[in-house]
Amino acid sequence: MTKTVFALLLFFSCCQLKAQPSDTLYLPKDTVYELDAVEISAVRDNSIMSGTMSGRIDLKAENLQSLPKFLGTTDMLRTIQLTPGIQTSGELDAGLYIRGCESGHNQVMFNDVPIYNPMHLMGFFSIFNSDHISSSSIYKSYISPQYGGRLSGTVCVSSKSKQAERTSVSGTVGILSSQATLETPVNDKSSLYLSGRGTYVNLLLGLIDLNEESVQPEYGFQDYNLTYTAKPTEKSDVLVNAFFGMDDFSIKEYYYQANGGISWKNAAVSLQWTQQLSASSRMAHTAYYSYYDNLIDVNFAGSQIRFPSRIQDFGYKGKYHFRTGRCYWTAGADYVRYSVRPQYPETQDLFSSALSQSAENIQTHEYGIYAQGSFHLSPQISARLGLRYSGSIQPGHAPYHGIEPRMSLEYEWKNDRKIMFSYTLQRQYMNQIVVSGIGFPTDFWLPASKNIPAQKAHSLSLGYFHAINGRDYEFSVEGYFKRLYNQFEFNGEMLDMVNQSYQIDEHLNMGDGHSYGIEFMFQKHTGRLNGWISYTLGRSTRKFPDINGGKTFPAKNDRRHNLSVVTNYKLNERWELSGIFVYATGSAFTMPAALYLIGENAINEYGPHNGARIPAYHRMDLSASYWFKRNSRRESMINISLYNAYGRENPIYLSVGIEADREKGKVRISPKGQSLYSFVPSISYSFKF
Repeated sequence: MTKTVFALLLFFSCCQLKAQPSDTLYLPKDTVYELDAVEISAVRDNSIMSGTMSGRIDLKAENLQSLPKFLGTTDMLRTIQLTPGIQTSGELDAGLYIRGCESGHNQVMFNDVPIYNPMHLMGFFSIFNSDHISSSSIYKSYISPQYGGRLSGTVCVSSKSKQAERTSVSGTVGILSSQATLETPVNDKSSLYLSGRGTYVNLLLGLIDLNEESVQPEYGFQDYNLTYTAKPTEKSDVLVNAFFGMDDFSIKEYYYQANGGISWKNAAVSLQWTQQLSASSRMAHTAYYSYYDNLIDVNFAGSQIRFPSRIQDFGYKGKYHFRTGRCYWTAGADYVRYSVRPQYPETQDLFSSALSQSAENIQTHEYGIYAQGSFHLSPQISARLGLRYSGSIQPGHAPYHGIEPRMSLEYEWKNDRKIMFSYTLQRQYMNQIVVSGIGFPTDFWLPASKNIPAQKAHSLSLGYFHAINGRDYEFSVEGYFKRLYNQFEFNGEMLDMVNQSYQIDEHLNMGDGHSYGIEFMFQKHTGRLNGWISYTLGRSTRKFPDINGGKTFPAKNDRRHNLSVVTNYKLNERWELSGIFVYATGSAFTMPAALYLIGENAINEYGPHNGARIPAYHRMDLSASYWFKRNSRRESMINISLYNAYGRENPIYLSVGIEADREKGKVRISPKGQSLYSFVPSISYSFKF
C-alpha cells in the first residue's frame, strides 16, 4: 500500500514523496538550501520614557538611575514633572499640577490605591521608593472610565510584582538619605518584596543660615513598603501591598520659649486578586484601605493650638475584561466610604488641662459603575467609547450624581503616524481646600455637601504623534482645553478657624475656570545619547463673582511657559553623564499696590488678584555615574550630582518690604524674594547583589 508523506523542515522546502511502508526515504538533494549567515543584533533601549504614541506616558523605573539625583536619590514623581503639561512647581511645593488644574484635581494611585499626599520634604522627594516600584503611567488626555473622582490627570504607580528568581538586596546610601530593598522567592509560586527608606536631613538644616541663633529646626521622614505576590493556580494571581510613610518637621525658638511643628502620615493596604476566566476574559478585584492625616501644633506662652485633619478610605474595585471578535470590553464598579475630619482647631491654655473638642468626622459614600469598548472602525481608525455613572451620598445632605461620558478616536497611517482626539467629562465629589501657598501640607479635604457643590470638568484634546526611524525618535504636539465648574478658593487664614462661629463654607469663594494650551515633545530613545525636550504653552484662569470685581484672573498655578530638557549620555560601559534644565514662568500672586498710614495703623490697598508674578523659575542639574559592576546578578554604582548647578536663587515666596517717609508722606513698597538655598551637591552609592 503506497503512502504519501509530506516533509517540512525549518529553512527547507516542502516536498511530497510516495513509498511503500517498508521503503527507506531519502530527501532529494535539491530540496536542501544553504543559507548565508544571518547576524541578528539589537540596540538596547535606554530610554526612560515610552508610550507617548498611545496618548499616555510610561516611565521605566529601571532606567531612572541615569538621571541627576537630589540628596542621593532618583525620584519617579519629580521625573514626571519634566514631561509636557505637568508643571515644574518650584521649590517647597508638594503639588502636582497637570494641564492648569489644581493639585487636588489629580489622582495618584499606588497599586490602584489612592494616595493623598505623595511627597516628602515639601516636594523634594516622593513617597515612592525607586527600588520598590517597577513603572508608572500618566494619563492626561483620554481618561479611562475606570478612573473617577478627579477632574484632571491620573498617575498610576506599580510596585514590583514578578516572581523573584533569587534572593537579592538593592539599595542606595547617600549623604542625607538611604534606602534598601529585599526581594526573595517564598516558594516557586510566590515572592516577597520589602523596602525601607529614611533621612538624616537634620545635618543639612544645620548648614542653613537662619540668622537666628535661638532657632532650631528639625526634620525627618521615613517610609516602608511590603509587597507579596503569589500565583495560587495557573490562572489566578494574588497581590498584597502595604505602605506607610511619615514626615515630622518642628522648630524651636528658645528666646520666646515657643515651638511648633507639622507632621503628616500616609498609609495604604490592599489585596488584589486576578482570575483568568478563559482565553478571552479575566476578572480583577481590589479591596483597600487608605489613610492620610496632618497635624499643625503650636505652643507659645503656656498655650497650645492644634490643627488636625484626616481622611480615611475603605474601598473596593471590581473589573471584568473580555473580548468579542475584534472588540475589547471593560466593565466594572467601585465603592469607597470616606471618613473625613476637616481642619478645625483644638486649643488649650494655662487655665484648662484638656484640649477643646473640634469637629466630628464626616461620613460619606462614593460609588461608580462603568463600561468601555475598544474597537477598529477600519484598518486605520480605532475608537474607545466609555461611560461612567458616579455619585456621592452624605447623610443629611442631598446626593450628587451624574454620567461621565468618555471617548477617543485615533487615525493611524504608515504605522508611524497618528492623530488622536479625545473628550472626557469628569466629576469630583471630594474637594481639597488649599490653605497655604508653600510646601507645608496644611490643606485638607471636604466632601460635597449642600453648601459645597460637586465639581465638574469638560476636557478636549487633539494631538499628532510621529515615530521616526523605527521609533528611534518620537515627536508629538497636543492641544488641550478644559472647562471647570464649581471651583473653590479659601479666602481666610488659619487663625480664622479659632473663632467660635467659624464655618468653612463662609470662607470659600466659588466660581468657574478655564485651562488651555499646547504641548510639544521630542524624544530620542536609542543610542548613547538619549533624552527628551518638552515645552508647554498654557494658560489657566478663574472667574469668581466675589474676587477681582467678578473679572477673570490668572489661577495661582498659571504658568505661561514651561520648558524641560533631559539628556543622558553613555560615555562608555562605565561612565554615564546626564543633565536636566527646567524653566517656568513665575507663579501668580496678589501684590499690594498702595499703603496708607492712618495714625499708627497701616492700610493695604491691593492690586488685581493674582496680577503680579514672582521671578521665573529655572535651574540646571548635572550628574555623573560610574558603574563598578553591571550585570544580571550584581550592580554597583557611584553617583555625583549637583542640583541647581549655577546657583540660581529661586524664591519660594515674596516678602513685601515697606519704607515710610512721614515727612514727605510717601510709602515705598518693594517685594523681595525669599529662597532656601543656591546649589546642593550630593554623592551616593547604589548596589544590588
